[in-house]
Amino acid sequence: MTDPMTPNHDQPVEGSPSKSYTTPDDGNIGGSDAGASAGAKATDVLEQLREAVEDFAEKATPVVRQFSAKAAEVVASAADKAVPLAQKAGEVTADASGKLAVKSRSWAADVRESLSTNGSTDKTDKTDPPTTI
Repeated sequence: MTDPMTPNHDQPVEGSPSKSYTTPDDGNIGGSDAGASAGAKATDVLEQLREAVEDFAEKATPVVRQFSAKAAEVVASAADKAVPLAQKAGEVTADASGKLAVKSRSWAADVRESLSTNGSTDKTDKTDPPTTI
């Protein structure tokens, strides 16, 4: 016994399908021209994307140039402010280097003097570097 309430899925609900269901058109993907139609649509989409990117790049160019100019101005301002600091650092370094040289010469002279007063019989010239054995 078959239940009349259960539909048979092999047959359409109402009548036979119309020709519009079996014939492909621009909106349907089925049929023999499906590959060509899909390829054409993909090409159209890619072309639209390319145009959008070119349009964006064209409109963005002035903004990028303005941003670059502003960045260059900021760098120039920072360089102007850094010049006095670099000069001051150079002067301080030169002073410290000069003081270190004076102290090093004084210390070396003190060490040589202390070696000669301790009864050292070393007759080497004080300007010669020490010899290693």
